[in-house]
Amino acid sequence: MSQQRLDHLAATDPQLRHAPRVLLIGTPSDANHAERRCQQRGISLTKIRIALTYGRHDNHHSVERWTLISRELRHSPYARYEQDLNGLQLVGRRVRSLNDGGDVVLLKTCKWNYGLRRH
Repeated sequence: MSQQRLDHLAATDPQLRHAPRVLLIGTPSDANHAERRCQQRGISLTKIRIALTYGRHDNHHSVERWTLISRELRHSPYARYEQDLNGLQLVGRRVRSLNDGGDVVLLKTCKWNYGLRRH
C-alpha cells in the first residue's frame, strides 16, 4: 500500500472532515506509549482518522475501542485498502474539548488485532 495514495484519498474524503481531533496521550506511567506504538506498528495519523470514522466502536473495560473490520471497509472509500487496514484497533476515550466544544480522542494505544487480520 502506498501511504501517499491513502493520504490523498483521505484528503478528499468528506467523512474525515468530521473526524475528531486526536491526542496521543499514552498511559499514566508512559506518556509516549501511544506515539511509540503507532510508530513501531506503522500506524499513521491518516489510518487513525479512518479508524475513528469507519471503525466499529465499543466500550471495553472503561475505555473505548475503534476497530476497522473488513465488513465496514468494503462499504467505504477504502475498500481497495481492506487488507492493509483490516484489524487496526485504537484504544482511548472521546471527550468534549473545552476550547471549541468539538470532540477529542485521547488515544492510549493503537495496535493490529491479528485475529481479525487473518479473516
